[in-house]
Amino acid sequence: MRRHYLCLLLLTAPLAALAQTPSETPAAAAATTQYGFAYTVSQLGGGAKLIIVDGITPNPKLRRYQEGGRDKEFLNEAAALNFLATQGWEVSPLANEPNRYFLKRPRQ
Repeated sequence: MRRHYLCLLLLTAPLAALAQTPSETPAAAAATTQYGFAYTVSQLGGGAKLIIVDGITPNPKLRRYQEGGRDKEFLNEAAALNFLATQGWEVSPLANEPNRYFLKRPRQ
């Protein structure tokens, strides 16, 4: 009788260990990355302004990026894109969409 219990214990022990092993789900892996869009708006006298939609900060009316309550003005479009890079964003242009960019960065 002891042999039967011992065999049963030896057969079920690995199953219990597997049930307790954590595994990473695809949803958990995707949660480590943040995505967004950016639009650059050229000004008539030169310069550019930036609109950011990052999926976290609500921006349904596509308001321009502000610092200190005022629209942040950039010298040109390249300066606006460099600003995004300093914020940790990986910037990729969207095909056939001038002044629109896809953003990706590790979730903060």
